[in-house]
Amino acid sequence: DLEQALHQIAQWAKAYPLEAFPEPDMKKVRALLGAGGITLDAVSASAMRHVIESVGKIAAGALSNGER
Repeated sequence: DLEQALHQIAQWAKAYPLEAFPEPDMKKVRALLGAGGITLDAVSASAMRHVIESVGKIAAGALSNGER
C-alpha cells in the first residue's frame, strides 16, 4: 500500500508537464489578478492547499492500511 501510494504521488508529479502548461509571466498574472481585486498569493495558496490536501489523503490512506 505504501509503495502504491508513492507511485500515485510520483504519477501526480508528472501531471502538468511544461510542454502542455508552460510557466506563465507571473508579473503579468499578478497585475491582471490585482486589477480584479484578487491576489496571486491567495490563488497560489488555494492551489497548493488543494494539492497538499490531496497528497495528504493518499499518504493517510496508505498509512492507515499499513496499520491493519
